[in-house]
Amino acid sequence: MPNENAAQLSARQANFTVFHQELAQVLVDFIGRIGIEPAAPVLKQAAQYVPLVEQALRDMAVADEADRTWLTARIAYFLGEVFVQQYDGCWYVNDAPGSPLHARYAVGKFAKPAQAAMPVDPFGLAQAYVAAPVPRALAPLLADVHAKLEGDPRFLPLRACGNFCVAAEALCPACTGQIKEKCTVR
Repeated sequence: MPNENAAQLSARQANFTVFHQELAQVLVDFIGRIGIEPAAPVLKQAAQYVPLVEQALRDMAVADEADRTWLTARIAYFLGEVFVQQYDGCWYVNDAPGSPLHARYAVGKFAKPAQAAMPVDPFGLAQAYVAAPVPRALAPLLADVHAKLEGDPRFLPLRACGNFCVAAEALCPACTGQIKEKCTVR
């Protein structure tokens, strides 16, 4: 596994420029395809598109795995841009050893929020959103991440690994699966 992770990290780092250039084109195309015009301003004003994207995708059925993969990638690009723009961050390949996001594309290095060092996994968020039953809601998913980034005490790290407890009890994979303390709120 360590060699696989190292190879994946190297491959993603080598491909990052291409990934980032394609992201902008694919995102604008996606916004247009779901009927939102003008589409290009999403690259500078993604947060303003959240209710429009939510409305366009609320009842969209995912026919098969190819559709799921296609939609997940585009939602990930959109969600990543929402956080990058709102918190003055950037896309990057997470190279932090031991991080649950190691060797993955992430957004972070934020200038604004209290939890500026916390990377956000737009692909994980997109997978959760696309897997949700219809009607889907995007705003609550975003609200939880905003709360984490802004230092909401419900989401403060409970372990040295920095993982967040988002349920009454949660297993922490970075802490060898030990049960984390109970959240006092949630």
